[in-house]
Amino acid sequence: MKFTFKRNSKKSHAVQTIRSSLWQRFDEANLRLQHKCANWLERKTSHFSQLTWITILFCFTILTGACSIYLIVKSITGDATRHISITPIIKPTNAVPFEYETVKLNPVISTTEFENIILFRRHMDSLERSPTGKKTYDSIVRFRPGLLDSLKLVEYYYESQLKK
Repeated sequence: MKFTFKRNSKKSHAVQTIRSSLWQRFDEANLRLQHKCANWLERKTSHFSQLTWITILFCFTILTGACSIYLIVKSITGDATRHISITPIIKPTNAVPFEYETVKLNPVISTTEFENIILFRRHMDSLERSPTGKKTYDSIVRFRPGLLDSLKLVEYYYESQLKK
């Protein structure tokens, strides 16, 4: 058993050395690229005087400050139509509390109802596969998001009733 553990540790050590050498190469390439960019920027700005640098800094500070102030003022006094509207969650009027009335399920599904469900699922599958029916399928799924899951649950329920 010690032999297999040594073997695995050698493999993992080899993998770690390969990874570390790859990271080391990446770091070296990154440093070379940074050095080249710094040298290029230094060559391009070597003729700038101290007054030029102060002017550039002042312009940058004024520009970023003006943008920040504009965004702050715009967010405070902005249009109400552009804000995200939050609609409160309301209780539906037809909701029945579970404390007062138990949900009564029809435990028996007739074979004609089940056949209709199977036919509807086949129709939905054919819509999904056809390029022209894809738009109809997508709109049905978008407006009735739990429909296909419910059909699947009903099929499982029916199959479980057949087993009993």
